[in-house]
Amino acid sequence: MAQGTENYDPIGSILVQVHEDLHQLKDKLTKFPSEQKEETLDIQNLETAIQRTELGLRIHIEKYLDVVNHHVLVTPMNENLQSSLASKQKIGLNVKILQNPENIHHRAAVNSNYGISLPYINQKKAHVKAQKLMKGSTVPNLTVMPSSHRKDPYFIPIPVLQKDASKGILNMIERGLIPPTAKITFKNPPIRPKAAPLHSFDESHKIPISAPFSEPQKPPPAPAEVEVSHKKQKLKAKGRRSKGHLDKKGMKVTPPSKGQKLPWDYDLCIYDGFIDKTAPDFIAFKEHFNSAWGSIFSLLEHIEKFLRDYAIPEVKIKGKNLLALLPEFELNNKLTRYNLLSLLENPVHVQMLLNRPGQRFKGQGGKAEAAVKIQATWKCYKARKYFLVYRQQKWASGVIALAWLLRCHKTRVKKILKESRQRHLENFRMRAKHLAANWNRIRTSRRTIIHIPSLGYSQQAREGVTDLNIQQNRQLGRLCDIIDVNVNVIYICSHHMNDELVLYYNKILSLHAAVKSGNLEDRSDLQDRFKIITPEAVNFFPKHHMCLATHLMYSPKAIKRIKHLIQGREAYIVGGFLHRDDLAVADMLDVPILGTEPELVHLYSTKSGSKRIFDKANVPVPPGIYTLFNFQQMIEQLSQLVTDHLKIQRWLFKMDSEFGGNGMAFCDIPSHLNCYKWVLKESNRYGSEDWNKKWAQDRQGTIFILYEHLKRDKLGMLTIGVDLQGVLMTFARNLFIIHQEISTPNMQGETNFKTAIDDIESILKVTEENKIRSKEKQSKDSDDPSRPDQGTLR
Repeated sequence: MAQGTENYDPIGSILVQVHEDLHQLKDKLTKFPSEQKEETLDIQNLETAIQRTELGLRIHIEKYLDVVNHHVLVTPMNENLQSSLASKQKIGLNVKILQNPENIHHRAAVNSNYGISLPYINQKKAHVKAQKLMKGSTVPNLTVMPSSHRKDPYFIPIPVLQKDASKGILNMIERGLIPPTAKITFKNPPIRPKAAPLHSFDESHKIPISAPFSEPQKPPPAPAEVEVSHKKQKLKAKGRRSKGHLDKKGMKVTPPSKGQKLPWDYDLCIYDGFIDKTAPDFIAFKEHFNSAWGSIFSLLEHIEKFLRDYAIPEVKIKGKNLLALLPEFELNNKLTRYNLLSLLENPVHVQMLLNRPGQRFKGQGGKAEAAVKIQATWKCYKARKYFLVYRQQKWASGVIALAWLLRCHKTRVKKILKESRQRHLENFRMRAKHLAANWNRIRTSRRTIIHIPSLGYSQQAREGVTDLNIQQNRQLGRLCDIIDVNVNVIYICSHHMNDELVLYYNKILSLHAAVKSGNLEDRSDLQDRFKIITPEAVNFFPKHHMCLATHLMYSPKAIKRIKHLIQGREAYIVGGFLHRDDLAVADMLDVPILGTEPELVHLYSTKSGSKRIFDKANVPVPPGIYTLFNFQQMIEQLSQLVTDHLKIQRWLFKMDSEFGGNGMAFCDIPSHLNCYKWVLKESNRYGSEDWNKKWAQDRQGTIFILYEHLKRDKLGMLTIGVDLQGVLMTFARNLFIIHQEISTPNMQGETNFKTAIDDIESILKVTEENKIRSKEKQSKDSDDPSRPDQGTLR
């Protein structure tokens, strides 16, 4: 009994079993024969007790099942509000005892209350395995419309099932079964979607005479019945399949009427921005789509307004395209030019009208739109003009601000560098004083010499030298300072030396003791007494034309190694051509430099500086001039030197900013000075003592000037010559050329130029006579040859 529920609920199955057992016991007692009944048995009381037990068990079973099935229990109203607390506790205890049949007081309570002695049943309790809880959704998946189908107007809607309709309209709208723009109504639609029937090839049917959508314009013509025999069907099977499924024996075919139209084939005509509402197509279209006419009418109003705005005279709208655009218009509530062109039958002509300049101003409200356009264009022009000025000013302010920031940054960096270099110079002077004060002790004690053969010339001079590193590395002979046993050498090299070169120099230096003693076994190992270090910055700046001191300043590893080598020892730096970076390296190493300040080195190491030193020391030097700054000064000084020293035929030109033989040129006076022989002759004529005087070197000659001042023109001519005759001839020749150029042909003999030329000719005659007399006089008076002619001006 009650085995259906025992598999999943043991307690409920036991209660149901007890209920059934009591019911069977009641049936047996009621059917007990009268002759077997004892006189002392009260059947009525027994039935009453059984009914009470059955009622109590039924109540408890219902309560238990309600709890198991999660049913809401309603507490009954207790009308006996005056019952004592003791009676309530007793009833609750009895209920617990009755609910637990295995309790020891259950049998006594049933016997005392109902007069029933229950039999003893020794039955083991069935052990039922506890069921596992399964996690997951208990609600089946619902149908959801794909997103691609929601925007397709040609897609046939999915039929709504009863189980989907029971979820409610809002649920179906969210799932896409009902379009969001659909108008929900309780009226039956005029057209119900229905699946088209599919017929087999052998099935015969007739094509309907008229379509369901017909216009009452003209009666359709009588259908023509075509008899098709069974024999022709077999011969023309392909044509039969293309035209329709026909019967083997014969059928009647009625061709459709040409005047019939489908609902989406209607054309709506719009003239001058107003639709023709009396047209048959418009009336039929409105009657057929009456349910959605509100949205269609709103779309037509937008189309009419757009056409009136652009003064389109006539358009024809396809009903099919109008229905296709309707869902998008309901969503966006906006009509674009592209949407309008997609509706029209002749979009090309309308697009040409829309693209025509000024077409918008020909339509509705064109004057107002033109005024707005003109105002907007003018405002845009003014705003653009102001914006360009503002942008230019902003760009200029940005450039000025950037330039100012760069200038401030540059000034700040310059100030920092100046302070740093001043600090380096002060530290250099302090260390130089300490080195000078302790030089006698340092030169006789154990010391380390750091050789930095750096050529710290200017950047321009270093860029002109292609082999600067080779030039700096030519002082490897400084390694010979280790001849003194108290000296260790650290040589800074501008090239990386491999182990073979280091071993080579080590062997050469170790031969000094052997050569001095004449015994080869006296060679000493001097590898620990000299170190060759190459700054790592040589690899980082290979094409920057930096001097060796600058490379060492930007090489922290080399600086660290040198500090480790000179730690706890007396050391000083012996540089090359000192640079301000040598002072920075000395400040990093905290060692003095054996040399003078870089500024003094740069001042007296030039060509002019060495000349200045020799002059101060009264050292005899070849004739020359130094400290020249411009070309005119050089020409003047060179002319004086050539005049004073005519016997020197080659002069050298040297540039102060170059070194190593660069920046030098020479000039051979005899090959470049045409009057050199004449000047040499004049020098011999005057003598060495008189030639060095100023009056002998000054040029003698005659000057003629013609100056004509008119209202608009000025004419001037200057002629210089050795003698009066030559000057006059040159002056007359040039004057005659000027006369020929500026005078007309009929006036050439009547101007002042002609008179001047005649006067010059008479002067030349007199001069020739004077010249003959002068020669005769010179032949007589040859004692004073240096006396100037009486006819020349000076």
